[in-house]
Amino acid sequence: MIVVLVRHAEREATGSDPHLSADGRVRAKQLAAMLAAAGVDAIFTSRFRRTQETAAPVAAQLHITPVELKDDVAAAKQQVRAAGKVVLVVGHSDTVPALIGALGGPAVTIGDGEFNRLFILYVNRTTSELLSMRYGAI
Repeated sequence: MIVVLVRHAEREATGSDPHLSADGRVRAKQLAAMLAAAGVDAIFTSRFRRTQETAAPVAAQLHITPVELKDDVAAAKQQVRAAGKVVLVVGHSDTVPALIGALGGPAVTIGDGEFNRLFILYVNRTTSELLSMRYGAI
């Protein structure tokens, strides 16, 4: 299986559950363009608006309804593993690294100001391989 993991795009500076900023909306559209032909068959977000808005252009383009990922990393791992062959996860600077680790990937960190990190995790029965990259031109 292939799991594409990203942190949500840039958010507004205020509020406990902020919307994406203008830059964040541009980045979300760039993500959708990148993943248009990737074969994504499931999308997971957190309960927070910024992850849902980041996933929205991809979901609309592919006609997939995103599912809320469980807060517990072990439960989230099970959700992802049962979801499909190519899965997109839009999370946070702490949840994306935790899920990568739970799925057998290496330790990664995402800085507070990093909204352009994209990870592609290939998971098979015995090993996992991670490709780490950056996306978007913002």
